[in-house]
Amino acid sequence: MESYTSLITEFLQQPFIAVVGISSSKQTIANDICQKLRNGRRTVYAVGRNSTSFQNDSCYPDLASLPSPVQGVFVVARPVNVDRIVEECITLKIPRVWIHNMAGINTASASGISEQTRQQCRDHGITLIPGACPMMFVNNADFGHRCIKWFLSVTGRLK
Repeated sequence: MESYTSLITEFLQQPFIAVVGISSSKQTIANDICQKLRNGRRTVYAVGRNSTSFQNDSCYPDLASLPSPVQGVFVVARPVNVDRIVEECITLKIPRVWIHNMAGINTASASGISEQTRQQCRDHGITLIPGACPMMFVNNADFGHRCIKWFLSVTGRLK
């Protein structure tokens, strides 16, 4: 099995990524991550069921509405919505899914990622990153995220 770090590095190198969980009514983790990922050399699409725009760009209601295919989907959603989003990734043949968890690398119960979702990803060849935050891995990460990354690394939770 590849390490989380190598899976994350591969994910962040993709030229087209979608961030699911955008909100136009309040500042969210998804909004912050989408903004930070847009500062790289990639196209990042905002996806939010109840939002039509994000930072003067379009915000799409679902992955099927994106103007071009993506190679990775970053999910910041309630656990009850994760299975539906992963099913959409399967339908669209999106090869990578990263599901956010503020506590870092996590277990199925802590992350809200069901065993069924994990099995669906395995069955359909989807690379699943079950936890952590891209803010720990982007260029110019803030001090707090650098500290979290260091702590997870030294405790063996980020291999």
